[in-house]
Amino acid sequence: MDLDYVTGMIMRIGVILSISLVALGVILILVEGHACSYSESVLFSRTSYVNSSIANLSYIIKGFTNISGLSFIYLGLIILVSVPILRTALALVYFAYEKNKLYIILTIIVLFNLVFAILFLPSIIK
Repeated sequence: MDLDYVTGMIMRIGVILSISLVALGVILILVEGHACSYSESVLFSRTSYVNSSIANLSYIIKGFTNISGLSFIYLGLIILVSVPILRTALALVYFAYEKNKLYIILTIIVLFNLVFAILFLPSIIK
């Protein structure tokens, strides 16, 4: 298994999928003029109060059933943030396969830091 090749493919696919979803979401918002009861002017304002704190999994799924552009944008951003986590998890599997104990420990620390910073730290900072 060539870690560099697989990692490169995951990064490319993740970024392309993310960009595609975000672009589709923006196009949907521009065509409809709103998303999830937020007007276009509110969504694209520099001082918009719409941010990721309003998006949870049920909100995103509900937005997909209504074909809301905001849900496509949120999913694209989730995928973009998930790519480094997936890459680190893949490296952990590779190092475990190679039985490289030092890199297993270092990768577990990095993976813990990523997951902690993304999932738990925002709720602690509030």
